Amino acid sequence: MSEELLQQLIHMVGENNRIVKEVQQELREFKAEMYEFRAEMYAFRDEMYAFREEMYAFREEMYAFREEMYAFREEMYDFRDDAIQRLERLERQDKLIEADIDLLHKKVSDHEREINRIKQVGQ
Repeated sequence: MSEELLQQLIHMVGENNRIVKEVQQELREFKAEMYEFRAEMYAFRDEMYAFREEMYAFREEMYAFREEMYAFREEMYDFRDDAIQRLERLERQDKLIEADIDLLHKKVSDHEREINRIKQVGQ
């Protein structure tokens, strides 16, 4: 009976050793997967940092673009104001020219009457 117990014990120890080795192998595989996952997470983190830097650069470009747009808008306002002033000046000059032309027509008419009067007196 003791031999039988010894055989069972040996068998159980062997089985335990096999189970321990399987668990150790699974643990090694799990550790390897965890290290791989950690490496992937670090790579992902690095990608996210790079993306953040790209976003910061994009934001700076957008700020610069906005400033350029503000400057352009100011130029357009200045151009509009200048154009309005020039048009108003042209309108004033046009009115003065019209008044001068009306005066010339009046003088021509007056001169024609004077010429006709002199012609009438001379006959």
